[in-house]
Amino acid sequence: MSSWSKRVLVIRKPLEREVEEFVEKLVRVHGKSKADKMKLRLLASEVLRLIKPSLSYRDLYELTGLPESVLCRYVRGSVIPSFEHATRILARISLSVDLGHLLRDLVEHEKSPIIDLLRVLKDPYVARLLSIMIYLDLADRKITKIIATAEAVLPIATMLSIEFSAPIVLVKRNKSYPGIQYYSISVMRGPRDVETLYLDRDLVTRKDSVLVLSDVVYSGKTLEAVLHMLMKSKAEIVDVYVIMGLGSNWMERLKPYNVKVLSIVPFEI
Repeated sequence: MSSWSKRVLVIRKPLEREVEEFVEKLVRVHGKSKADKMKLRLLASEVLRLIKPSLSYRDLYELTGLPESVLCRYVRGSVIPSFEHATRILARISLSVDLGHLLRDLVEHEKSPIIDLLRVLKDPYVARLLSIMIYLDLADRKITKIIATAEAVLPIATMLSIEFSAPIVLVKRNKSYPGIQYYSISVMRGPRDVETLYLDRDLVTRKDSVLVLSDVVYSGKTLEAVLHMLMKSKAEIVDVYVIMGLGSNWMERLKPYNVKVLSIVPFEI
């Protein structure tokens, strides 16, 4: 059995104004064609199936406002939500589910001396839920490239790559190949510890609108270095997502970049 079924989701109640604004965004993006509407309807059905193991039908009713009998048919897949229902389901779930609590719970469940997102996000259902939440937040933005700063975020980056039809560019660490031009930058980690980051010049250009995905930030030095390389490419940085912030040392350094951190974990963990 997936460990996802054992997780407890924390739900907050969004303001109706927030819900209506989110619904309007989804209608604007996905209401133009039958294919776009069907994509959103299927996505709503998928999200309900993803969160159902952690919530009762009564919880889902309180979350979405839809009758339990209707939600049961949606979860089982015997009926696909209408476009109107789909937009409201996705809006309310996106605004209500506390991803920060979920990620902290996963970290505590690992009981590991280090925080390794490859371990934390080993369950594909968790990675899929995170990718959907990020996609819904950025559904009205144009993304042409997804910059993955570490291998740990590649599962989420891959799912987002499909949603946005955008290729993935992985930042290389201490590794370059002859004959390829790179943007590069060195990060001092200690008196004798220097890490060099490389970004392929031909994969990111001034025509690109990029989404940056990072795994864990502690000092923020690595992510700041990646953003500096992207500035050299003159690509538009649409948004920067960090799955987990460790402690608070990174906050001041990354403040100018409007970074979105899904969860903050005390360093003592």
